[in-house]
Amino acid sequence: MRTYLVVANQTLQRAELRDELRKRIEAGPSSFYLLVPDTGAADYPDVAAAAGVLQPSMTWWMTDYRGPGTDEEASTQARQRLGQMLADLGALGVPVEGDLGSAQPVEAMEKVFADHQFDEIIVATLPQPVSRWLRADLPHRAERRFGLPVTAIITKRWP
Repeated sequence: MRTYLVVANQTLQRAELRDELRKRIEAGPSSFYLLVPDTGAADYPDVAAAAGVLQPSMTWWMTDYRGPGTDEEASTQARQRLGQMLADLGALGVPVEGDLGSAQPVEAMEKVFADHQFDEIIVATLPQPVSRWLRADLPHRAERRFGLPVTAIITKRWP
């Protein structure tokens, strides 16, 4: 059985990630650990700042987006996304577990690796202009740090 560490927060419910997990499941027996770094409200992308870096065709959603107002609200949203994905994968009969971790993704991964072994890491991020994880080169940092292949799933839209 192949074991996967999935690292995502705002992108956990995105179609791109779901499609990637479905491919893994169809390829053979798989289990997943969903790690959701508990991003604080202040670290959610700023809609006004994002408007300056996104192409006009990508800003249609901005009038409807409102990030969490507090860290507690951000944690609640993250727990809801995690709970939904755990339920969805569990309903497919796939072995799955997960938890919220440190807001710092590499630190959160280190804690999970203390008790688990994986064959691959899957990191799902926001699009390039707004992704803190891509600016910090998280996929490559994780690959170097843990010595495992890392698949980066970059969503096409935000939020």
